[in-house]
Amino acid sequence: MKEELIGNIKLFAKISGKASLAWIKVSLIGSVIMIVNIVIAIILLGDNSGGGFPASAHAGILGAIMGFIFLFMVEFWTALLLTVGILAPVLFIILANKNAIASAVYNVWKYKIADFIEPKIDFYIDKILQKQPGFLKNITEWSVVKVKLLDTINNDSQTPKLQKRIIKFVLKKIKMDDVDFKNPDTNLSSILSLKIRQFIEGFAEPDLKLVWILVGVDIVLIILAFVFNQQ
Repeated sequence: MKEELIGNIKLFAKISGKASLAWIKVSLIGSVIMIVNIVIAIILLGDNSGGGFPASAHAGILGAIMGFIFLFMVEFWTALLLTVGILAPVLFIILANKNAIASAVYNVWKYKIADFIEPKIDFYIDKILQKQPGFLKNITEWSVVKVKLLDTINNDSQTPKLQKRIIKFVLKKIKMDDVDFKNPDTNLSSILSLKIRQFIEGFAEPDLKLVWILVGVDIVLIILAFVFNQQ
């Protein structure tokens, strides 16, 4: 039992490393896009003889907003390139977070350690029942249970953050439409464990297809900014 626990800890460390690498990979791509877009936009704007935006920036926030609108009017593609560069970190951090958790879920299946979830589900349901002994007798739909479970997981300080993120991610994704919550014989822990295991086993290996599509779109945007730059 002790050897199995140590083995699972090592595997989770490996899964955590792979998830971190997946996050870093997407974040780096976003950082490159941000730097390249902003630098190119500044160079192209420097070639432009119009001075509306820089001058209006000294007039405060309202002036800066008006200057930005003016910039879109005279240099639409360059302004769009600059805007995408500024917003790229936000978008790519969101994508990085999704890619990291997807990598973790996939590797839980790959290394066949989905069984760690079952005792955790039992633990969280017990925690709910300690506070509300009659909770499971009164529920009629999955959304109520899901909210309670997610809240209990958020308040759990003993379980490693990655494990909690995996369980929360899967809980939000699984479907429980075929479960009869009104049936007194319904064993919620067993059903949840089965549903989660089925979801993880059917989870596809994450890829960067969307990220590369965004990179391709950005390259096209850079080309358009060069082509339509007003000298």
